[in-house]
Amino acid sequence: MGQQFQKIRAKTLDEAYKIMRRQFGLDAIVVSTRHVSAGGVFGFFRERMVEITASVPTPEVRGGPRRPSAVERKYAAQRLPEELKRSLAIEQYEQIVRDAQKRMHGEAPPPEVAPPRPAARVFEAVPEEPVKPAPTRPAASTAPPSTPAAQAAAAPAPAQAPVLQFRKPVEEPSAEVLRREVREIREMLQVLYSETPGAGLPTEFAPYYRLLVNRGVSRKVAAQLLGATLRDREAGVLRNRRLFEERLRLEIRRRVRVTGGLAVEAGTRRVIVLCGPTGVGKTTNLAKLAALYSVRERARVALLTADTYRIAAPEQLRVYANIIGLPLRVVNDVKELGDAIEDLRRYDLVFMDTAGNSQFNLEQINELKGLLHVVRPHETVLTMSANTHLEDLRSIVSNFKCLNPTSVLFTKIDETRQYGAMLSILVEAGLPLSYLGTGQNVPDDIRVASTALVANLIMEGRESRG
Repeated sequence: MGQQFQKIRAKTLDEAYKIMRRQFGLDAIVVSTRHVSAGGVFGFFRERMVEITASVPTPEVRGGPRRPSAVERKYAAQRLPEELKRSLAIEQYEQIVRDAQKRMHGEAPPPEVAPPRPAARVFEAVPEEPVKPAPTRPAASTAPPSTPAAQAAAAPAPAQAPVLQFRKPVEEPSAEVLRREVREIREMLQVLYSETPGAGLPTEFAPYYRLLVNRGVSRKVAAQLLGATLRDREAGVLRNRRLFEERLRLEIRRRVRVTGGLAVEAGTRRVIVLCGPTGVGKTTNLAKLAALYSVRERARVALLTADTYRIAAPEQLRVYANIIGLPLRVVNDVKELGDAIEDLRRYDLVFMDTAGNSQFNLEQINELKGLLHVVRPHETVLTMSANTHLEDLRSIVSNFKCLNPTSVLFTKIDETRQYGAMLSILVEAGLPLSYLGTGQNVPDDIRVASTALVANLIMEGRESRG
């Protein structure tokens, strides 16, 4: 076979690839790609397009098939299969989505899918495996047995009846299960589109996807952000870098919920509990909040601690209480806790510190759950560190979910520049963000969370803008 070169133009690289595969098949090899201008009138209004040069095999009149050159073999082995693999994966997932949607609407499954077994046939006769006779030693005499007992023992065993086994009926998936499958597959498609060159995401926007992923944002959330930024907007307009970044910031802000801080109601006592894993700075940030509302907001504030697991933990909070001038109650069991809550009923805010628990120590978490059942807090703030890996954040949220947290406080903002995990867990868990701990100084290093601040942390890796 010989080779000829064909030029293909399209608005995007993805369209050009599809045209090449449709016209020349999978044997065509991409030699080069470039941007060109086409159309227009007298040199004006020309449209920017993508042009690929493809090497297409052609049948030769004489001779056997031509062996590909070294350059063609290297290109086909290293670059093109990966692109084709991703494109085929996208097409496969798209087909799965279409099939699942047909099943949701009650349409017949595609011909290649075998129909489910009827649920009515729940009993089937399954014959047992025939038992092979054990090898016998050759007898010394071939005479028949003389006694009746010996004759009965020597008689062949009757054939056993087939054994009836119960088979569970095949259950059709529910509509909710199908909807979840379609949603998950669509999320996978978003990631594939974002990571495949020319498969839907303009090439000039790919660095933003890599920026988000490198900052710790999960692949799924990063794909959702870029997909929403580009949706229903002209790509030519968004090629303005400043405009695109502002649109991306806006999409980040839309996905983050904030509380605006703690609410203080005149004449109403509110109990605020901080809980979370060990070592995230719950006690320090509780002291910051207590000082903030006592000194600046002029609220009547009291402190309560049930952290008797750590050595000298109550003393640490007592130092803060003495500096700020606040009452402190230390409780050791449920009875003392109930009495303390009753004694502090005249205060506007009661901040309760709890022992840090490993997210995998479910026994301690259940003990804390029992304490909170007595307290009945108005707000339970799940405190986590911003420099924690995303998988660990997921396990923390999952295992502390039984405490019914109402918001999240992220600490140690000053100890990392990778804030993507923080954004991802907020989007996945759907919990609002209340405060950000930005250092060790009491009471200065704490900020009321805002969506603009979160967007700036993600885009710039620092908190320079509020």
